[in-house]
Formats: sequence, C-alpha cells, structure tokens
Amino acid sequence: MEKNFSEKIQNFVILPRRFGLKKGKIRLAGAPKCGKTSIALDFAKGFKKPIYIDCNDPRNDIEFVKNSLLKLHLEKKIDVLIVDNFAPDFALPNLENIILITPSVKNWVPPDFSHKQIYPLNFEEYIGFDKKNLSIGSLFNHFLKDGNLPEIQYLSEYQKIARKQEINLLALGQHIDFFKSIIPYQAHKITTNQIYAQLKKKIKISKDKTYELIQKFLEQRIIFFLPSLDVNKPKKIYFYDFSLPYAFGSEKSFQAIFENMVFLELASKNEYIFYDENCHFIVQDDRAYVCFPFPTQEAVEKKMEEILAKQSARLSVTFITIEYEFIGKIGQTKWRAISFVNFALET
Repeated sequence: MEKNFSEKIQNFVILPRRFGLKKGKIRLAGAPKCGKTSIALDFAKGFKKPIYIDCNDPRNDIEFVKNSLLKLHLEKKIDVLIVDNFAPDFALPNLENIILITPSVKNWVPPDFSHKQIYPLNFEEYIGFDKKNLSIGSLFNHFLKDGNLPEIQYLSEYQKIARKQEINLLALGQHIDFFKSIIPYQAHKITTNQIYAQLKKKIKISKDKTYELIQKFLEQRIIFFLPSLDVNKPKKIYFYDFSLPYAFGSEKSFQAIFENMVFLELASKNEYIFYDENCHFIVQDDRAYVCFPFPTQEAVEKKMEEILAKQSARLSVTFITIEYEFIGKIGQTKWRAISFVNFALET
C-alpha cells in the first residue's frame, strides 16, 4: 500500500498548474484528462507520507484497501490521502488532509469537503508547458489546433487526434455517438429540446435520454451552457476542449472554435458570464468581449455602433482577434481590439 503512491509518481508526468491547493479536505472535479490527478499528486509532493488510491484500478481490492488504510492511519503512516474516482461507499480515515477526485460536481462527497473545479489548460499554462522554446506564434497555432488537454502537447503529431478520440471514447463509452452528434452545435444558441428534435432525425434517442445525457455532461463540465442576459433567449453551448471538431468532424467553423477558446479563458477566471445579441460575452464590471478573428477598423466600428444602440455607454468593449490590435473611440465610449495571445496573457 505504501508503495502505491511512489509507483504512481514514478510513472506520472506531473506538470505545474496554476491551481494551488490548500491543506485540508477538498474535492477536485472536472472534465476527462483536464489534470485533476496531476494537480493532486503535485500537491502531495509536499508531504512525507502520501497515499494514492484509484478506486477504478482493477488491481485494487477495495475492501483490502479500506482495511489497510485504517491500519496505516492508526500507525500514523499517512499524512495525506488522495482517492481518485471516489465512490460514496469508500470509507475514509479520520485524516486532516484528503483529496477526493470525482468526474462530476454532483458526485457525493462528505459535507466537510470544500470544492474546486479544475479546467483544462488556459493559454498561459500551455505556454509554460513548452519544452521546445517555440515562438509565441507557433505556440498559439498549436494551441488552436491541438486544444487544451495537458497530455496532448507531448504527443507526436500522428498520435494527437487518435488520443483525443480515445480519451472521449473511454470517458463517454456507449454515449460517444450522442456526444459526437452535438459537437456541430458548438457556440450555437440552442435548447436541449432543440438538440433532441435535431438528433432524433439522425440517431435513435429518446427525449428523456437526451435530457439525461445533457445534464450529465453539464455536471461533468464536458459541456457548458452560457445564459443570455435576456432570460427568454436560449443558451449557447460550448465544450471543455474547444478543438474537438478537429478530432470528430469533417466540417469545422473557425469562428465557433475561436469563440469556444475565448469562452474557456473567461469562464475559468470570472464568476459571472453571459452573452447578448451583440456581444459574445459579458462579465462583471460591465466588461464585454466580441470574438472577431479577422476584423478591419471599419467592421469593428460598425459593430460598436450596433452594440451602443442596445447597450449602455458604460460598457467596456474588447474585440479579441488573431493579430489585429487598435484602440478607438465612438462618442464617449472607448473600445479596443487585442490579439488572443495578449488577451490571454493579461487576464
């Protein structure tokens, strides 16, 4: 048992993340392969007697593990415990420092555990993972195409798509066809009922099952529904990995992928985020963002006029582009255009 953690640590590439953990009892949740286990193991390196248990590892006899943990605890041979794929029937020792890892925020954990949501890499972290000293432009191009899952960056080019497909197949199992069927709706305004109405023409699925799976994906943070400022408008759907269309679709919308990429940067750093008819994202403090990959100054000014016709002049508007940068003013309202790279590194 005591060797379990050391064996895991030797075979696991631990990469630094910005998610700092504090001592105590905490649950980590998040989408598949977003780095939950790596973050927990990195935290545990600061302890002298760490133990790691994966409840899904077929080599583990869970009853034996429970008894062994109790014995180790009584002998004071554990100072931090990590339980991956935690199940409610897994008995926990009375230990001060415990990390439980679950796929969903809805998975039960004891009430005295705090919660931390783990997102995949943002662009700043992605840059920190670079070991090849690539230019910032090359890193952005790789990020846009390869996505934000930590392990993908270290694979050979021919392995990346296959591994991404494998990750989702292992995580979703028999529901993978349903999941692939909703990827084309990336960045669309759509309701669950509309998803059902569209998919029943293509795959065999019931309405109840559609609602059940969408809710499950939301709880696991595999998909996100972004609400509108207008509560009567449908929500917009985004994915935990913005690059999924490259792995699962023959047709791709660059605008949708770019928008999803910006959404994840904002969602991981802002408590409140909405959209409206003229701005892709509005966050607290009246800050609005428009995803405009390849604009001209004239196109931006026209868009600003549309925004000001419907929104308060107090709104601070930022256009996120691929390379174009500019600062302008219409009346008393200032706006700016900034490249995604600079936007991601400043927020």
